[in-house]
Amino acid sequence: MKDMHGPRHRIILPALCWTQRRRDFYAITTDVSVEGIRFRSSSLLSPGEDLTCSIRYIGLLHARIDQAVGQEFVVSVRGGRPALVGLARQFVTLSRAQDFRVEPVRLDRRIVPKQKVVVVTLEGGHAVSGHVLNISASGVALLIDQTPELGATIRVGQKLARVMRHFTHGLGAAFVEPFEPGAVHEAMTI
Repeated sequence: MKDMHGPRHRIILPALCWTQRRRDFYAITTDVSVEGIRFRSSSLLSPGEDLTCSIRYIGLLHARIDQAVGQEFVVSVRGGRPALVGLARQFVTLSRAQDFRVEPVRLDRRIVPKQKVVVVTLEGGHAVSGHVLNISASGVALLIDQTPELGATIRVGQKLARVMRHFTHGLGAAFVEPFEPGAVHEAMTI
């Protein structure tokens, strides 16, 4: 997600922190940006406080609290430029490993039709057999031996669909023109 401070990298790591006036308390990182490291904690903190945190996979950091609103606070880490660049790389690498892609919200009810075998025609016109796991007015989940690229247009039975996601041995596709909700039932044919 981008804001006026540049990209934010979502990262969830547990931390044990302390200040001069507060003994050990737990916090959790929520994101990292050029603004600093954002934490959430049940402890209420104040801007300007010096803070020490032991963050899982990162290590011990000395920082200053720049912002504190409710249970969230943002810190800037103390250290020279080379140390900060290395730290930023560590956080970004861990953030990518956590892979926080947003799943689309499904609004349509999914059903499992009685007719599960369907002909799937790929972009080149090659037809293969697919097995319907579930279907809704807006899309379908299929087991299929082929793996068309994300964004590829395929034909599932008589309906055009766009490949939106991959999973083990299958794919999720959104119909180009959704069904009417009442047309989705166990006895339907695609």
